[in-house]
Amino acid sequence: MKEIGEQFKEKREEIGITIEEVSNDLNRDVVIIENFENGNHKVFKDVLELKDMVRIYAKYLGLDDEKYLGELDDFLFEKTSKISASDIKERLKEEQEKKKDEKKVHTPYTLEVKPKKDFVLIVIVLIILFVLVLFYILLKSLFL
Repeated sequence: MKEIGEQFKEKREEIGITIEEVSNDLNRDVVIIENFENGNHKVFKDVLELKDMVRIYAKYLGLDDEKYLGELDDFLFEKTSKISASDIKERLKEEQEKKKDEKKVHTPYTLEVKPKKDFVLIVIVLIILFVLVLFYILLKSLFL
């Protein structure tokens, strides 16, 4: 990652553009651009934001964005492929424990409404009783 950033920095300096100009033109903070050129990928929220930065910055400098996206993919693969399965399992376990500790907030929009089976059953029984009472009254009035 550091090599990519250094190449971008060299090209920017070769053209004679300041970081402030890049910041204004790309609508990115100066700190983000400085960190990118220094190879610090941790300032980006996620991989998609980092890839977007590589794409727009490469095009801005007149570089082949596909080439640098490929280099970034290689860097990401090397970084992630060195994580052992036990580390992944441990991290998942930690994440699950964090979720257990978090209190869930329920709002009218996130609360699941489950139909109550007892209520439905009571309504059905009442309807049947009502129909039977009407039937009884009808039969009684016919035979009197």
